[in-house]
Amino acid sequence: MISTAIYCRLSQDDGSVGESGSIQTQRTLLTQYCSEHDFPIHDYYCDDGWSGTNFERPEFKRMMSDIEGGKINLVIVKDLSRFGREYAQMGIYIEHYFEEKSVRFISVAENIDTAKGTDGLVLPFTNVINSFYARQVSAKTKAAFAARAKDGMFIGSRAPYGYIKDPQDKHHLIVDPEAAKVVRDIFRMFAQGIGYGKITKILRERGVLNPQAYFNENNPGYYKDSDYWRRDFDWHATSVRTILNNPVYLGKTVFGKTKTKGNFDKTRLHTSEDEQIIVEGTHEAIIAQDEWDVVHQMMQTKRRENLSGEVQYFAGLVRCADCGSALNVSYDYNRKRYNGFSCWVYKNYGKNRCTSHAIGWVTLNTLVLNDIRRNAAMAAHFEKLYADMLRRAKSESAQNESARLRRELTKAEKRITDLSKILNKLYEDYALERITAERHKSMSEVYSSELSELTERCKQISSELSKSDEIEENISSFLPIIRKYTDLHELNARILNELIEKIVVHEKEKAEDGTVTQQVDIYYKFIGLTISEKADINMLG
Repeated sequence: MISTAIYCRLSQDDGSVGESGSIQTQRTLLTQYCSEHDFPIHDYYCDDGWSGTNFERPEFKRMMSDIEGGKINLVIVKDLSRFGREYAQMGIYIEHYFEEKSVRFISVAENIDTAKGTDGLVLPFTNVINSFYARQVSAKTKAAFAARAKDGMFIGSRAPYGYIKDPQDKHHLIVDPEAAKVVRDIFRMFAQGIGYGKITKILRERGVLNPQAYFNENNPGYYKDSDYWRRDFDWHATSVRTILNNPVYLGKTVFGKTKTKGNFDKTRLHTSEDEQIIVEGTHEAIIAQDEWDVVHQMMQTKRRENLSGEVQYFAGLVRCADCGSALNVSYDYNRKRYNGFSCWVYKNYGKNRCTSHAIGWVTLNTLVLNDIRRNAAMAAHFEKLYADMLRRAKSESAQNESARLRRELTKAEKRITDLSKILNKLYEDYALERITAERHKSMSEVYSSELSELTERCKQISSELSKSDEIEENISSFLPIIRKYTDLHELNARILNELIEKIVVHEKEKAEDGTVTQQVDIYYKFIGLTISEKADINMLG
């Protein structure tokens, strides 16, 4: 017994088909066709607003599910382009899948009926034409979008969270005050060292609608399914990261952040920045550039939250003077406080690779706080003398830093050569069955990890060595920033990441009289190292 599925489709790209191709017209025509041929109709499957190259259409998938369930054995469409516009995929469905499932296929306009066979040229040739048309339309659409994007026009279907579309110009964004405040709060909290998890908890406790729920509330008729994303306060870390990574908040319009993997695979891939169209100053910014820079510097470092959901504010800044690796921080979970720092390489590989370079949390905090206040006071009260001092120090420290970086680079490159030999020897021992597979795996993972870290560090050093030394411009940029902290009483992540490039900790030195000193070099953004001093550890505690 015949059981018929009537399939209809229309997309925005098919706008030129007019009323004759509308969903309602297709339904009417095909219903009449079934009546004339005594084909009982099981159901109608209509995808409105879906591209013919996309076979993930909801109604199309429902129809295929009913075919799998044995409910349908005849599929009728107005013409082949309504079924789809990707000839290879269409051929698989019509000439293979439907045949395997004993499903008859009819396209009324082309007079195609698989009950009469599919060996003629009409079916494959028409599929190719439809596919070519779809690709032509797609290429023209992309070109038109790209041209609009280059003009700074916003072409998204929805405004990003924090903005709404200008009622006078749908291609222009204006600030949504309520959502923009949440965006600023998220950037501020992150800059203060609050982790992703705690930020989401704070937003939920405040009763802040997540971006999707906020959009639903302000656009109740946008989605046909009224239950779509209705968990109003369900904030996630991914939502926070997406907001922190969106350059739209700097007043920029970005087009082409993703692309499809290929003609048949519609998986979305992220594109590199040089593939994107980025236009600045297209709308009012919500976040200032310096705030963005601080946040993104912090995002590039490993950030481990403590029990309070906060990240220690020196994260990513403190490094070993000898091996250049990060200093790990220790945390007292009973007292809920940080104890101090020690070299990561020493902790993991022992004294044959480095020494501890240990420094207490209170000691480092005091040193950095005092140094910032000293520089801020000099900049505020003795600007000319301070600027002259920076020029001299910058010139001298630039030479010293360059020499230090070259020494570190030479040491790292030698270690990379040694590691390559070690890994080759390990593989040889494994191949000759001198060591077990488990032993080879555990050892090679350790050495490979070290090799990867050193290779990345060599790239960073080379980049630092190649930077030009624009002394005057850097000093002019630094002075207004440091002056803000003349009356600083407490450090936080926002301050440190705005001011500090890195903090280099040397090993302790003990004099004959028992005095213990330790050199800590504080490198400021724009100007680098100002004055390198040794601190009396006994005095600081």
